[in-house]
Amino acid sequence: MVGKLNFRLSDVVRKYVEERTIELDALAHIGVLRDTISRATKIRDAIFRVDINVYGRRENQQMVSAHLSKNRVYLQHPDQRRPGSEYENPHFVMFSDLEEITPHPVLLPIEHQNSGSKASGNLDAEILDLYNHLTRHEDLRRLEGNDRITTQLLPHQEKALDFMVQRESGPISEKYSLWKPVESEGETRYLHTITKHFRLTKPSETGGGILADEMGLGKSLSILALIVRTLDSGREWAAERARASEQIEEATHGTLIVVSSALLINNWINEIRMHLEPGFKEFIYHGKKRSARRHKVKHADIVITTYHTLIAEFKTKTYSPLHRIHWYRVVLDEAHIIRRQATKFWRACYELDANSRWCLTGTPIQNRLEDIGNLFSFLRVSPLDRLSMFRKYIAIPFDESQERRILARQNLALLMDSVCIRRTKEILNLPEQQDQTKFLELSSEERVQYEKMLKMMNTALRESTIESGQQHKFRKFQAQLQLRIFCNHGTFQDPISWTKRNFHSGEDIAGLLGMGGERCWLCDKPIPAHEFREFYELYNDVYSRPLCPDCLDENGQEEENMNVQASKLAESLVGHNQYFRSNGYSIKMETLVTDVQEDLWNSKSIIFSFWTRTLDLIQRCLAEKDIPCERIDGACPLTRRQVILDDFAKKPDLPVLIMTTGTGAYGLNLTAANRVFIVEPQWNPSIENQAIARALRLGQEKEVRVIRYVIKQTIEQEMRAQQERKLKIAAATQRPA
Repeated sequence: MVGKLNFRLSDVVRKYVEERTIELDALAHIGVLRDTISRATKIRDAIFRVDINVYGRRENQQMVSAHLSKNRVYLQHPDQRRPGSEYENPHFVMFSDLEEITPHPVLLPIEHQNSGSKASGNLDAEILDLYNHLTRHEDLRRLEGNDRITTQLLPHQEKALDFMVQRESGPISEKYSLWKPVESEGETRYLHTITKHFRLTKPSETGGGILADEMGLGKSLSILALIVRTLDSGREWAAERARASEQIEEATHGTLIVVSSALLINNWINEIRMHLEPGFKEFIYHGKKRSARRHKVKHADIVITTYHTLIAEFKTKTYSPLHRIHWYRVVLDEAHIIRRQATKFWRACYELDANSRWCLTGTPIQNRLEDIGNLFSFLRVSPLDRLSMFRKYIAIPFDESQERRILARQNLALLMDSVCIRRTKEILNLPEQQDQTKFLELSSEERVQYEKMLKMMNTALRESTIESGQQHKFRKFQAQLQLRIFCNHGTFQDPISWTKRNFHSGEDIAGLLGMGGERCWLCDKPIPAHEFREFYELYNDVYSRPLCPDCLDENGQEEENMNVQASKLAESLVGHNQYFRSNGYSIKMETLVTDVQEDLWNSKSIIFSFWTRTLDLIQRCLAEKDIPCERIDGACPLTRRQVILDDFAKKPDLPVLIMTTGTGAYGLNLTAANRVFIVEPQWNPSIENQAIARALRLGQEKEVRVIRYVIKQTIEQEMRAQQERKLKIAAATQRPA
């Protein structure tokens, strides 16, 4: 197959390729390749993304890397590479307090790459259908909690406890065992039902699993019930391990719980104190002074830390109690965070030593099948703990012929039923969620400004078609972004001159942030490029990398200095003038405030928006109507967040909380709210659903009303239509669980 690189990249690498200083390997997902070629009717349709690996001699490394940096081309970690090749990346930033954690790319022939190309809507539908056909939860008995639990477990939590006890200490029933006995030449051997590998003795199938219940079903209490029930067996295990290794300090009966942010540490502490009798020893291993208290780690029943602390400790694992200790149990909360092996999160978690491992996540598969494959790797589900094996037997066939896809689906169902249970909120009989979508008309002045922006952007986009696919894609993204923001802000926002220079500014920022400015370099957390108040950046003489506030906090960066740098960057884009006009009009803001005012003091309302700029405007509009509110976004210190959440739950004179969607989508319990306002639609409806699930969860006693806003005849209506198409595809394949 012959392809052509875009002009910009060709110009950058041509000299060294012609001089044979470097060699390039182009790697494309085979499913994407086939799909693109089969649908292309003209050359322009046959554009697809490839990964390009650069090979050369070590003595030329600095020369080539300086040339690439000068031309704003930055090397990333490869997913695959040539067998036997040595890997070094001169563009990978090193920090004084963080060890370089090189991911382990899969050394496979090109044809063995997973495509991951199935249309997201179809994959989502197939995964939902797969969830609905899992049967493990039907074959569980109710196992009562220990006397030291002061809260009565619900029936589904008692069944979860039975599942977890089976997965830790056995026995695993024949129905859900992946190793089946077969007779061969008068002797019994064991056949793996998916890979067809044989073993002379039956491998152990215990050691943990995945609790994949939907958000809001009380997974944390289920885990606490398991911890309390097995305290004595944990102590026996630790004592036996210590005797065997003659290193008493290295074995502990304790459970390490890893959470996604410092704010969620408080959630777990509250759960422990709410559900367990006094005397239970919990310990928080977090913060810059944690090393002074490390001696307490091995004596605790539960140790709680964050993924960011885990990364910071990984370098010093010889001295770090987290990686030095042999844990009785490790629990990953929001475990989908480690769904990519290229992140430091995955590596730091994988290297933990534990008797059993648990993943808690309501979304074990987010964007691709490898997401759950990487969880199986963490869990050591042999032989499918190797990503190459998971791809071979499940991920790759999923994108091939109908027959192969059916087999892959059956294999994944077998695997998930063996190590995973998932239940939905229907089993709780929660109060009804009342959904309402308000379709609004722009005012005449707003419509004129919107159409003017649309016309200028279309002109600019037509002029950009001669450029590379990535550049054109980013221009289109920027255009859509500004139209979406205008739907929120209306004429409060100054008109934007959509010149070519504006697009170049956006491209400069995308290059500056790396990977489109969408993810933290250390933890892979999404960081939208336009959210300057929700990301911080470290600069290097040649290149730069984006870091989220949590990673900076764990790695000793000066927040004040980072704020200054981020502010300067934001000012260079937005300008020094005030962002909003002193007078303007937004139909969406007017309608939102009117809706919030209705029954204000008898309700608790949360307003979600993706953008902090929109929160600025909402805050201003609420203040004009004397409506008290508090705000949580990425710039809000963690200690302040907890105070705000407590006040919102307890104080009757605080009826409104405004939050960025990302902040509210992970791990928070917001059952005090009975009204949820979604200011703008998202391309991915699961983002909205995760935010809503913070209110509609175990413990919610009130009917929850969800109000969404969509501006007619704008990009928002197109987004809403796409959401509905996705939901219809999913609904078409669902059956009651």
